[in-house]
Amino acid sequence: MKQVVDKYPKDLIKKASQIKAIFFDVDGVLTDGGIIYDDTGRETKRFNVKDGYIISHLKKAGIVVGIITGRDSKIVSNRASELKLDFCHQGIVNKYEVFEKLTDFYKLKKKQVAFIGDDINDLNILRACGLSASPADGLSYVRHEVDLVTQVKGGQGALREVADLVLASQGLLEKIVTVG
Repeated sequence: MKQVVDKYPKDLIKKASQIKAIFFDVDGVLTDGGIIYDDTGRETKRFNVKDGYIISHLKKAGIVVGIITGRDSKIVSNRASELKLDFCHQGIVNKYEVFEKLTDFYKLKKKQVAFIGDDINDLNILRACGLSASPADGLSYVRHEVDLVTQVKGGQGALREVADLVLASQGLLEKIVTVG
């Protein structure tokens, strides 16, 4: 959609138009980064429905979508399953190594992958991928390294903002919005 792409520089739109996969972190990207434990030690997280809703449209567009995260959480497994993500890699110490394996597995060039991250362990991927993004509240030294700092914070639709840019730059968002 014109109003989505018009707010971005032409070089960013060009990068977004080449994206065939969106990989992302969880804590600080899909969530606000908070981890809540109740009295029994049970962990809870809060996800944004706007991020979840766009996943099916990305997949229909042939865009590979998945998680690479440093923590391991049953909640994340459940959310990934619910959204029917292409993959969910958790407990990853070296995210870049997994990124490389995934690009090989899906036969992608690094420039065809967008990555959304917010912390130190995301930097190697953010420096190598085709379209790098951080939520508005990502660490300052991460925000300074990325192509796009989203207008929203982690857990408030950061993935949705990147997905809308990618879909709009490829001429797909307007059809999605029109059809509903």
